[in-house]
Amino acid sequence: MYIGAVFLSLLGLVLTAYAGISATKHNLSVSGPGNIKAVSETEICVFCHIPHHEREGTPLWNRKMPTSVYTLYDSEFIQRISYPTPLQPSEVEGQPGIVSRQCLSCHDGTVAIGAVYIVRGTELGNTVIQMQNVNPDGTLPSTLRTFIGTDLSIHHPVAIEYNPNVQVTFGDGSVKTVELVNPNPLPPIKLYTYGGKQYVECTSCHDPHKQNKQFLRVDVGNLAQDFKQTCISCHDKPGWTGSAHDTQTLTYSDTNVTAHYGEGSPVSVADFGCGNCHTPHKSQGKPLLRKVEEMTCFTGAASAQNLAPCHGTGGAKDIESLLPPNRTFGHPVMTIVDMHTPLDVLYGTGVPRVPTGSKGIEFVDSKHAECMDCHNPHKAKPGTHVAANEWYPGQVSTNQPTNIVSNVLAGVYGVEPVWPQRWTQPTTYKTKAEAQKEYQICMKCHSGWALGSVVTDCVTSFVSSQSGITLTDQSCEFNPYNRSAHPVVMTTNEMLALGGRYAAPLTNTQVLPPWDANVGNQTMYCTDCHGADSESTVDPKGPHGSTHKFMLKGPNTNWPTKPDGTLYTTGDVKAGTTQGLFCTNCHDLTQAQVHMLTWPGPMYSIACVECHVAVPHGSPISRLIGYETMPEPYNYNYNGVLQLKMRGFKWNTTISNRDAYAPSCGGGGRCHNTNAGGYDTYP
Repeated sequence: MYIGAVFLSLLGLVLTAYAGISATKHNLSVSGPGNIKAVSETEICVFCHIPHHEREGTPLWNRKMPTSVYTLYDSEFIQRISYPTPLQPSEVEGQPGIVSRQCLSCHDGTVAIGAVYIVRGTELGNTVIQMQNVNPDGTLPSTLRTFIGTDLSIHHPVAIEYNPNVQVTFGDGSVKTVELVNPNPLPPIKLYTYGGKQYVECTSCHDPHKQNKQFLRVDVGNLAQDFKQTCISCHDKPGWTGSAHDTQTLTYSDTNVTAHYGEGSPVSVADFGCGNCHTPHKSQGKPLLRKVEEMTCFTGAASAQNLAPCHGTGGAKDIESLLPPNRTFGHPVMTIVDMHTPLDVLYGTGVPRVPTGSKGIEFVDSKHAECMDCHNPHKAKPGTHVAANEWYPGQVSTNQPTNIVSNVLAGVYGVEPVWPQRWTQPTTYKTKAEAQKEYQICMKCHSGWALGSVVTDCVTSFVSSQSGITLTDQSCEFNPYNRSAHPVVMTTNEMLALGGRYAAPLTNTQVLPPWDANVGNQTMYCTDCHGADSESTVDPKGPHGSTHKFMLKGPNTNWPTKPDGTLYTTGDVKAGTTQGLFCTNCHDLTQAQVHMLTWPGPMYSIACVECHVAVPHGSPISRLIGYETMPEPYNYNYNGVLQLKMRGFKWNTTISNRDAYAPSCGGGGRCHNTNAGGYDTYP
């Protein structure tokens, strides 16, 4: 009775599987619907199974197993996070990989499709079932989508442990997990237990008997929707739900995407989810990216940028057209390739890299700026800190810092400098799994963490290939202990508390909206000054690229020279001819103009950079004043003429000869030349 029940149960399972597989391409008999099928063999199950005398494999395996040595999946991410690497797929039951090797007995192209052991009780020996549309030796043609080959490094890893508890700790104590959030994958995804550990195999995601495209276990809609749900059954990344790529309803216009992934229906970004950027098989980039680096962001799953609702030329949000070489100045996303690696922010100046010889963030051998350096595609949401059709924020918040990351920058790695004394390069940086403030993202690269030790002051040894200007350490320039700086790191009132009255804020009559509200209690973004040419009308917001030097943005984009190469001067302020001067986007020079109208003659036409540093991020002197002893590029000497004239300056509520010492101005009352002492010292 018991034996009969078991037999009937097994018979039911066999009949169910038979009924399911008969209409799929895994029906390799002569009745199969696919191009690859037998010449005359009518049995369906025999290509994989046999009821008696089975060989290695399970269940009741009848196929000859490959003897291949595979190139396994590996990445710097799993090495850097110390995740267990895949094992060589095994032929032995009870060891990782036997199930995957069974699948690979057809799909790696080394074993003839018809190479089975027994057919109707007869051992075939060296003969095989004759098949149609295969290679002369009976193997799977490498031109087919279903061909895997023996290079498994470009496919989702198999024979790899499923371990959601692995993580890496950053310098600030935050952690990055492997982001297998679920202790076990959501059903119907399946794991295999070997030696007390759970492993991923081919049939974790695929059921070879199931009647759907690509035999995915998940069956929630069309192939794109099945693809997305398959991925997030394991990789349920924090912040993914509600993110831009989870919710965007724009669709592909590529007919191949519609036919294959949509099964005839339109495919939206939200439908496809993970599949927009990643592919589990035959990836071109890592980790499992459809294309190499930025081309994935530009093209998605489409065959061309203009057919994708993505970020390429002609796409829904065209970033590609903004980047060099399409724009003169910008981040080298397209001009530097194969440098970005996951977790590269951990490996700044002087930090030994894992694995040895790999890339980090340092300019000396790893300079790069990929999309992923500034955006986390799993967490980014629509919306910047600036409203549509505006250059700058509509209002400055008085309730919270206004330098916090905006939605599009959520979840990106960053660094926080440990600030030393005034005008001194930080030597310690705390890496962060997620930047809270925008400058922490920028300073991954624009600081000593990437640029290395300074040559003098805050000046490095690197020269911009775009502007020809020597690069500076911005963590040194924005040091809150400096006498003056734009309020990128903290408010001017907070800097005031650190450095005395040297960084006293401007009054609300000296700055334009929105900066005239709550002056002294504001912070700002790097991207309030740096961005695209037409952010208020056409270009997507952000410092992707520009035709303007330094990617200066806004109605006025010139500094410190006019388009004709001459310097802006106090004479221009006096005459009201400051059109194009970058500073006037935020600073109201009306009061200065009125004051200068009392000055006699053109002798007071003094270049801005004769008093102020030419890199206006910060200064060791109040009011962004620079001394003639300062080096380039702070001392504007690009044309071979020393510009800075000051030797001493002290802050006061009004300007008089007692506040500044500048004997090189020539004396005779032309400029401040009284050496009354008490000046900000430098160096």
